[in-house]
Amino acid sequence: MATSKYVVNIDATPPSDFSGTAFSHLEIKWLVNEVKQGAQLVGVGQTVYPANGGTHEHHLHPDAEEVVVVMSGSGWHRVGDAIYDIGPGDVVFVPRNTPHSACCTSTEDMRIIWVLGGVSSLERAGYQQVPELLP
Repeated sequence: MATSKYVVNIDATPPSDFSGTAFSHLEIKWLVNEVKQGAQLVGVGQTVYPANGGTHEHHLHPDAEEVVVVMSGSGWHRVGDAIYDIGPGDVVFVPRNTPHSACCTSTEDMRIIWVLGGVSSLERAGYQQVPELLP
C-alpha cells in the first residue's frame, strides 16, 4: 500500500525525532497530525516500548483525551491511581488532565497505537510531566 497525505502505512513511516526529550528511548511514529495532514482535532501515532521494562514517564495533558490500543506485547498502564494489566486487543481510555504512564513487562516489545482527541500535537494537548506517587 502506498503512503500518501491521507493514507499512511505504519511500516513505511519512519520514526519521529524525539532525541533530547523524555521520549528518546522509545520508537514513536506520528501517523496523523497537524504537520503531516493538516489535522486540527486529532493526533494518531504508534509507540514501541522496549521489552522487559520500557516505560513512558508519568504525565498528563489537560487539553486532550487519549485512547491507547495495544497491538502486541503486554505490560501495565496506570490511569489516575489505578494500574491495569494490558495486552493485545486491550483499549485504554485516559480522560483529560488525568496522570498516566505505561510500562512493557513482556519479553517482546509492546506496540501501541494512540489517539489524542481534540488536538493534533503534544503542545496543543498541554503535555506535562508529573511526579509519580505510587499508591
